[in-house]
Amino acid sequence: MKRYLALFMILPFCVLTHKPVIAQSARYKAHLSIARQHGVPLLRTDAQVKSYVSKKKLAKVSSGKGYRVQKLTYSKPYLVPRAKTVLNQVARAFYARTGSTFTVTSLTRTTGSQNRLRRVNGNAVFGVSSHNYGSSFDISYVRFNGRKGSNKRLERALHAVLADFQAKGKLLYIKEYAVSCFHITAR
Repeated sequence: MKRYLALFMILPFCVLTHKPVIAQSARYKAHLSIARQHGVPLLRTDAQVKSYVSKKKLAKVSSGKGYRVQKLTYSKPYLVPRAKTVLNQVARAFYARTGSTFTVTSLTRTTGSQNRLRRVNGNAVFGVSSHNYGSSFDISYVRFNGRKGSNKRLERALHAVLADFQAKGKLLYIKEYAVSCFHITAR
């Protein structure tokens, strides 16, 4: 009887804390397909990231004109050179349009850091992410000029810049609502 009572008390907790696995959308699968084309394989470990940095297949990313990189918890400050170029171009275009800066919230992740992130971020995909190839980055649409807070004018301007770059074939982007960012993959 005590076993059944214990199970009865634990079961609702398990049901409430279980996070459902959400299937990847067709749009996200397109990001993954493009990410795999940049010459860096699935990055599983920090040692593998270091190896590709030393081979110059991954380039260091730090704050630049038009953007700042926030303190990274679940990702490493590297991108494939093409993605770094696209990030810099987007930042310059945004700065030219608004005179403001945006915040990069995520860059390259190992599969291990992707798994850790999934525990706290509902948007983090189960399994492989385009971030695991060093080709994707996230830009917050609620952090401008080093401050957190909604700014619809700057959000619309950033969205317009990304739409323009996507129309030119330079990137793909998805607006993510749970964590208030644009997920961007360089083409």
